Amino acid sequence: MKKRLLILTIVLVILPLMASGQPATDDLVSSCVLAAGENTTYLKDFRIQLPKASQDAAVPVYKANMYLMKNMKYRFCVCDSPESSGELFITIYDQGKEIISSYNSSSARKYSSVDFICNKTGLYTLWYSFIGGEQGSGVGVVCMIR
Repeated sequence: MKKRLLILTIVLVILPLMASGQPATDDLVSSCVLAAGENTTYLKDFRIQLPKASQDAAVPVYKANMYLMKNMKYRFCVCDSPESSGELFITIYDQGKEIISSYNSSSARKYSSVDFICNKTGLYTLWYSFIGGEQGSGVGVVCMIR
């Protein structure tokens, strides 16, 4: 009996602590999906949290693979968490070759979304990172444009 009471107490204390970080991220995903526009269909989201880049190391990157279909139009949106010190951007690669990015380093211009018309069905690599290797958290949302 004491053992069951102890387990029940632990579960009631630990479960709320484990779930405490989830609602803010869910709200960020929802707002990012809405920012994608009315003419889109939500496909997938990526929750990104990266540390600040150290001086001697490469900039931290969150990599994900996604299968995209030929002749489909996709919108890739990025949204920063309010407590994030960095600005999130996405770069899409096809077999190691950069296809499109939401950050233009030569003009230092960052876009909240980029549209991509897929010319070839296949596996693409999505790289999420923060400008200048800053620390941050955010969400990347992939939508199909109708």
